[in-house]
Amino acid sequence: MKRTRGFGLFSTIIIIIITAIISSIATGVIMLNNSSTIMASNMKDLTNDTDLLEFIEVYNTLVTKYYDEIDKEGMLNAAEEGMLNFLGDKYTTYLDEQEYNEIMNELSGTYNGIGITIENNKIIVVSKNSPAESAGLKVGDLITSIDGEFVEGLSSEEIKNIITKNNSDKISLVINRNDEVLSFEVEKTDLLSATITYQVLDNTTIGYLKIDAFSENLDEQVSGALDYLEGRGITSLIIDVRNNVGGYLSSAEKTASLFLENGKVIYSLETTNDEYTYKDTTREKREYNIVVLINSQTASAAEILAAALKESYGATLVGIKSYGKGVVQQIVSLNSGDSVKYTSAKWLTPSGNCIDGVGLAPDYVVAYQAGNYYDTQIEKAIELLS
Repeated sequence: MKRTRGFGLFSTIIIIIITAIISSIATGVIMLNNSSTIMASNMKDLTNDTDLLEFIEVYNTLVTKYYDEIDKEGMLNAAEEGMLNFLGDKYTTYLDEQEYNEIMNELSGTYNGIGITIENNKIIVVSKNSPAESAGLKVGDLITSIDGEFVEGLSSEEIKNIITKNNSDKISLVINRNDEVLSFEVEKTDLLSATITYQVLDNTTIGYLKIDAFSENLDEQVSGALDYLEGRGITSLIIDVRNNVGGYLSSAEKTASLFLENGKVIYSLETTNDEYTYKDTTREKREYNIVVLINSQTASAAEILAAALKESYGATLVGIKSYGKGVVQQIVSLNSGDSVKYTSAKWLTPSGNCIDGVGLAPDYVVAYQAGNYYDTQIEKAIELLS
């Protein structure tokens, strides 16, 4: 049975790409708040499952009659992992509580910190209206210690972890500023993660919007960016989703709806028994020409946006073929606090194509070459929009 919907249950699915391809934990999940209820109702159907009863019989035999002590928890964990591995699906995995929290924090659109961007121990950005700005930190400051721990020689990621994993409300920083040693007490708070950058390209009326991840609040950020760009008179737009490994499907859906005409198909989901088609239900739309930049690490939710803009808006794709992840996952929480992430559906482009293992082919194949003042793929997009 085929159904047509606006934002619904599956809108909260997150699309993923395996972390082996690119350093990211933006993996795809849907958190079912009623998972316990679902499991309880399904248990009634399992009472007559002879295969399950045999498994229980084997388990009971080993627990009661095996000659040596048994780590029951370890044995059951191995059985659970065996079931997941048996499927041969790289996206169906077991998540411990820490792994789950890392995924959700990565995609929440917020982070707990002080509002700086660092390169090794050098501050290269101080976010506006952040605790770091209020405390008096400046671009160019060198962090020498955090809460008494010397950080010179540590990587950016190691220093970031020291800050974010600190559970106190304030952190103490010692800064070297032009050979002057300064001390600061800086508050930690929840801050908005910027997942986009945008500008009007010099000497043009072309807007440029780069999307780094499909975080929970992406559509709000993109809406604000469009207001800014359109207020400065853009007549066309480049959307850059190169190296974007995805995130929330709902974010791709809402972001596409900022551009598409009401009633246009964004994507479809195909499950075991049903196909659900998701269309734009909003009044908001754009009509200017759009070029979308893609590459081999454009995946999942980024591919959904690119496909929707190409097939339902008429955008042009430039770059090289995308990764090709056309399946979605859900997460079910277990009583232990851990979770199981499993593939629950495949998604289809507005034209009904499944790109899993295939990817999106660009309209213009352009190899990436870049220097201080040029990027071949952006240059091609400018040529097409000029």
